[in-house]
Amino acid sequence: MTSVALESQTEAIGYNGWTNRETWLVNLWLGNDMSSYDFLQRICKKRCETWEKAEELEAHFQDELEEMFDVPSFWSDILGTSLDRVDWYRVIEANIE
Repeated sequence: MTSVALESQTEAIGYNGWTNRETWLVNLWLGNDMSSYDFLQRICKKRCETWEKAEELEAHFQDELEEMFDVPSFWSDILGTSLDRVDWYRVIEANIE
């Protein structure tokens, strides 16, 4: 299967019940690391709209990415593109208790 066909299939059906693989992976990692989970829960418990929580979570990871790579590179572009595909709203929705 070509990457184009795989991407079309992924967008049509999602991944493991999530918007896409990137969203699933972010949620998986946030749920499997205690400090990340605590951070996520602090955001989820804030008294603001879900979209505001999603924006805060996304901004956190974009800031982390910028700190990891002080100059543009192949890896910063690949990771940045992956983070851009994450459905941050869905991650927040799934973790609001």
